[in-house]
Amino acid sequence: MLHLTPHGSASCAACPRHAVHCSMAACPPRTAFRTGSAQGMGIANSYARSRSSRQKRRFACNAKKSKKKRAAERLEERPVDEDLEAAAQEQLDIEEQDLADTTDTTYEALDEESVQQQQQQQLQQQQYQTQAAAPPPQAPSSSGDLVKLGALGLGAVALIAAVVFAIKQFSKRQLPEEEKKLTHKQLQREATQRLAEFMGQIRNQSSVDLSAKNLGEEGCAYVAEALAFNDRCMAADFGKNGIGQMGITQLLEALKSNDTLETLVIDTNSIGDDGAEAVAQYMAGDARIHTLNLSANNIGDRGAAALAEMLKVNTTLTHLELSGNVIDYDGITALSEALTDNQALHSLHINDNYVGGVGARVLANALQKNSALQELYIKGNDMGNEGIKALCGALAERETSFRVLDAGNNSLGEEGAMAIADFVKKAKKLKELNLYMNDIGNGGAYKLAEALKGNSSLKVLDIGGNNIGPEGIKVLLESLRGNLTLKTLEIGYNPIGEEGAKYLADVVKYDLGIEVLKMGWCKVGENEGAKAIADLILFNTSIATLDLRGNSLNNPGAGWISQALKEHTNERLVELDLGYNEIKDEGACAVAQALKANPSLAPKDVKIGSNYITKFGQVALEEALDMVYEMGGQREIVIHF
Repeated sequence: MLHLTPHGSASCAACPRHAVHCSMAACPPRTAFRTGSAQGMGIANSYARSRSSRQKRRFACNAKKSKKKRAAERLEERPVDEDLEAAAQEQLDIEEQDLADTTDTTYEALDEESVQQQQQQQLQQQQYQTQAAAPPPQAPSSSGDLVKLGALGLGAVALIAAVVFAIKQFSKRQLPEEEKKLTHKQLQREATQRLAEFMGQIRNQSSVDLSAKNLGEEGCAYVAEALAFNDRCMAADFGKNGIGQMGITQLLEALKSNDTLETLVIDTNSIGDDGAEAVAQYMAGDARIHTLNLSANNIGDRGAAALAEMLKVNTTLTHLELSGNVIDYDGITALSEALTDNQALHSLHINDNYVGGVGARVLANALQKNSALQELYIKGNDMGNEGIKALCGALAERETSFRVLDAGNNSLGEEGAMAIADFVKKAKKLKELNLYMNDIGNGGAYKLAEALKGNSSLKVLDIGGNNIGPEGIKVLLESLRGNLTLKTLEIGYNPIGEEGAKYLADVVKYDLGIEVLKMGWCKVGENEGAKAIADLILFNTSIATLDLRGNSLNNPGAGWISQALKEHTNERLVELDLGYNEIKDEGACAVAQALKANPSLAPKDVKIGSNYITKFGQVALEEALDMVYEMGGQREIVIHF
């Protein structure tokens, strides 16, 4: 509490003896009580609290004195005997002495406390004056100080970054591990459920397709147990599952308790030579499995030799596939020796191995003594003309007929085609001949045409990719005119051009019963060739699949094809492939109009991808799809962009 004197000086309310000017050492100077000074107001409040405390203590002492005085007066007035009065007076004297001692002690404590408070207030005043007199902090005056401060700041930033990085690294190590554990458990549950479903299929179905299910070694071993208790399953496909030696061993162990399985497919795995030996050991005593597919399993000569030993004693296996392995001369020699003894195997697939010309001659010698083999798939073995000559010579001398010969991609020329032609003339029951991706040329086509005259057994002829031109295709087609047995003709990748397309259309329109015609990349063009193919579509009634890819039809050619689709009457046409023909939106719209104009006979599968069709053309084709469904008796078609 502050008071101003008439002279404008401050007086201390905590010191009543100094009403005008306080000269006590404990009282702060007038500068401490300036209006608005927080420090001065704090000191004044401290003095006020001290004065209040001292007043309360004095009031308590005075109250005790009054109480003792009243008690003495009552004793004086009460009539008591002298002994009691003496005792009471003695007790009163003792209490008065105690009261005096207490009062003295209280005043001493108050004085001591007052002194301490005064000292604290002086200390606070000195600190306040020191702070007020101290100059404000100034920025560093030298560049060295700035560098030091910058270094300290960068160090702090680096320290913080290091701490953050450490926390992140810890999180990366700890949190992903927990997430991986949870994910692994979830995958395990899902895998167990899938394996249970697969086991259910194996137990209850007669034909099980488990190809490309990512079973692995353990999964194969797990589901294989179901085969041991299945008395209905006759065919099982475990292809493309990453099965190795352990998986195949477990599978074969389960098959020992199965009495019904006849077809086992294990292609595109990695059983290797060890797995092949395990299969051979099992098959040597097995009398049930008729078809075994071990293609693309990294089987070499050792595995082939083990399988060859099995063929010498097995009497039930009729179909063996070993394509896409690494069987070389030693392996093919072992298999050839086995064929001289085996009279049960009807079909042998050894495509894409390393037979070569020498291996082909070894195989040819074995086939002269074998009368059971009827199908030989040996494409992609680089046999050359010499190898195919030896092989076809042996087949032509056999008393029993041969049904399938696949000699594609074997570097054959006109000389090799001549050997094949001689074989075809004698093979009266030949069903399929594949010479795909060789180089027989027009000369080879002439030789082959002579052999095919009057042929009534061949159903599949593949001469694609043989550099046959218009003249060669013309002669070949003339030899086939009137042949109603041939169902599949592949002439793709031959430069027949517009003239060849005209010859083809002229023969196929009425005089062949072909159902599948593949003529992709034949340089048909957008004009006369396209018109000829459109004419074929308009009048032919047997073709179901027509492949016209890569013939540079462009928009005009697509227009000719579309015109034929509007009016054709071929109910069998279900697939039309116009891909890679540089067709744009105009051609796509023409195809769409054709589909809408003839909805009941629109092909169910139209492939028009890999062209230059934008969103505009796609919308037109999609509208045609809906229109065909509505107007074609809910006929569903598929368009591949």
